[in-house]
Amino acid sequence: MKTLTLIVLIASASLFSCKSTPQAMGTDKITPTNARNETAQKETIYDIIIMFISKASGIDSDLKAKIDTELATFNKEHNTDLKPEIVGWGREGERDYLFRTKNLSTKQKKQLIAQFKSAVGSSDMARIILNKKSVHKR
Repeated sequence: MKTLTLIVLIASASLFSCKSTPQAMGTDKITPTNARNETAQKETIYDIIIMFISKASGIDSDLKAKIDTELATFNKEHNTDLKPEIVGWGREGERDYLFRTKNLSTKQKKQLIAQFKSAVGSSDMARIILNKKSVHKR
């Protein structure tokens, strides 16, 4: 009986003494430097996203220039300073133009979307997405 009690006592002492910790003793919690702020990215919904895509030969630079011209014209006509947040995501120059239009009126926003849609036309090298989260932003 003494042997059994001694074995149980040694086994329980060894189980409690071998407790592992995920961080070093005496240090504060360490967060990686490349940790992303997931909550901020989840909450950002962009009013207009223009996604320039490629089909093995790069983006359509003429179409990009048209969009840039339309944006410059819109800014000049309405005395605004609307600039896209540009996110590159591909090897061939693919990128997204992300717009938040909180300083525009509803009429101005509709006019801007109409200008972008007319510039893109029937091209399949760019897509216009409204009121969504960015897929490619990291």
